[in-house]
Amino acid sequence: MKNRTKWILLSIVILLIIFFGLYRFYLYIQEDIWQGENAAVALARQETGLVESEKVWKSVWDEVCWVVQGKNADGVEVMVWLPEGKAAVEKPLSEGVSEPEIRRIIQDQLPGINIVRLTPGIYNNQYVWQLFYKDNSHYYYRFYSFSNGESLSEMFTLPNR
Repeated sequence: MKNRTKWILLSIVILLIIFFGLYRFYLYIQEDIWQGENAAVALARQETGLVESEKVWKSVWDEVCWVVQGKNADGVEVMVWLPEGKAAVEKPLSEGVSEPEIRRIIQDQLPGINIVRLTPGIYNNQYVWQLFYKDNSHYYYRFYSFSNGESLSEMFTLPNR
């Protein structure tokens, strides 16, 4: 009985060490992402009237662009685009299409697709929602105008393997 207890305790200790190692690895992997998000929020607060942030996205297409959604000092919902090396642009959410609205538009236009990722960004110097989705066995990129939710004519298909 004594030998069995030692093995049980040893197994528990080894499992705890493994879980702690996985937890530390997760923190290590996420650290750069969290630092980027925090830097984007700080820059948005510094360059615009943003006082409260709700969501942060990183968009990479033509250029790297962080987008922060939040509220300004007047309590108005805003989106702040932070293109790399350029000035921040703040737009009230009322002048554009919110994430729930664009998801509804997408589901109406493309029923049955699997949305992999939906992020705001910049495409051809236009503020857009960038949709990455799977339809049947193919993956696609499509862009929707932030200002009115209309689909842009370009659609990109990723090759099948």
